[in-house]
Amino acid sequence: MLDISNINLNEVIKFTIAFHLGSLIFFSVIIAPTTFMTLKESNARKFVRSVFPKLYLWSIILNIFIFVFIILYLNFHLLSLFSGLVLLGYIYSRQVLMPKINQSSDQKNVESNNRRFRNLHNLSVLIFICQKIILFIVYIKI
Repeated sequence: MLDISNINLNEVIKFTIAFHLGSLIFFSVIIAPTTFMTLKESNARKFVRSVFPKLYLWSIILNIFIFVFIILYLNFHLLSLFSGLVLLGYIYSRQVLMPKINQSSDQKNVESNNRRFRNLHNLSVLIFICQKIILFIVYIKI
């Protein structure tokens, strides 16, 4: 029988954060660029629209785990606030921002929609980068 009595919860949280960051970096560096380099634009858009909701759901699930265990382990320490912000960022990006990005992307050839798409997309990228930085800080501080 597997003895898990000596597993440190601290290390479980760190592993989960590292695993999550690694999966997001893999997606950002390998999957997304390869998609746009190998598929036609219409197919790449379909693929990205299919994958991103799953990526954000994956991130929400992992960050719920991270958030709950940081709260339980660190008793509402500042790190729990940081991990909560990351979690809220994923929920906002998936439920609010992504539908707006898709809607503005569908309305092509109108300059205001192109500008809106760029602004929304840039906001999503900014949130995504900030989440990685915050998670890395949480990882270092645990």
